[in-house]
Amino acid sequence: MPNKIKSIIQLLRIRQYYKNFLILVGAFFSQNLLNTNSWILLIIGFILLCCVSSINYIINDIKDIKKDKNHPEKFKKKPLASGELSIGFAILLFAVLSGIIVVSIIFFVPNLNFIIMIILIIITGQLYNHIFKKYAFIDILVLALNYLWRALAGCFLINVFISAWLFLAIFEVALFLVIAKRKGDLLLLGEDKAIEHKKSYDQYSIKLLDQLHVMIASSLFITYSLYLILNFNLFSVEDINFHEYIVILTIPISLYIIMRYMYLTSAKPEVARSTEKAFFDKGILISGALLIGILSYSFYFTRIIEFLNGLFNF
Repeated sequence: MPNKIKSIIQLLRIRQYYKNFLILVGAFFSQNLLNTNSWILLIIGFILLCCVSSINYIINDIKDIKKDKNHPEKFKKKPLASGELSIGFAILLFAVLSGIIVVSIIFFVPNLNFIIMIILIIITGQLYNHIFKKYAFIDILVLALNYLWRALAGCFLINVFISAWLFLAIFEVALFLVIAKRKGDLLLLGEDKAIEHKKSYDQYSIKLLDQLHVMIASSLFITYSLYLILNFNLFSVEDINFHEYIVILTIPISLYIIMRYMYLTSAKPEVARSTEKAFFDKGILISGALLIGILSYSFYFTRIIEFLNGLFNF
């Protein structure tokens, strides 16, 4: 029984669910994260995005089952290819997840734009797996789009708008992570074996991916900096409060996170292939906590003061 549960977890790719926390980006940066009504919708939305992610993985595993059986690495990791789970069971899981999504959309989140984002996540995932993963450069752009759909889904769900600069930054973060994964594959597998892993790798090289990584990292840093400068008008210090101006400290912190991740993915390619491993790095953990802490202080200072005043007055 424990082995079957482990196989189900692998099939659903639960370890990849952290990507769906992007649904909170719109609420956080629009200063709606403390809104209890928003939280209910976002929790439902997060669950639905997890279901959609698993549906994509199940479809892909069923489609690739023959190829995965002949792959020495994937054969061990894919429960359908190894025979630990049957195709019939996978189809049953697919049906259950689809049912959860349909029922939730009808009764809890009948939001047309959110539904469109869910459809786009499925379509983009399937277009990548069936067509675009064979074409270099297009493959990383298509993968990055799925991160953007998740962030937009959260915005549509609670009816908020955030700066286009922030959406661009999200897209660039996704590209940054995907390029790092490509580089990790080449470093760990070697260029010859990597081509067997994905056909598009015949056009990638370590040198080229390093160049792309530096380009996207630079663009990401500039985009995030411009977002803060334009959003808070940081050049006019006299017009803003200290709790708003302190957000400028996140600029060097974000640069450190970018540099630290680039180091980790070069020195430890396995981190690039499994991004969640970076969350256990002390440098990433501490700088990430500082970044979120300062942004939270800056965005929610007034709300926190109001809450404390209400608490003590009561």
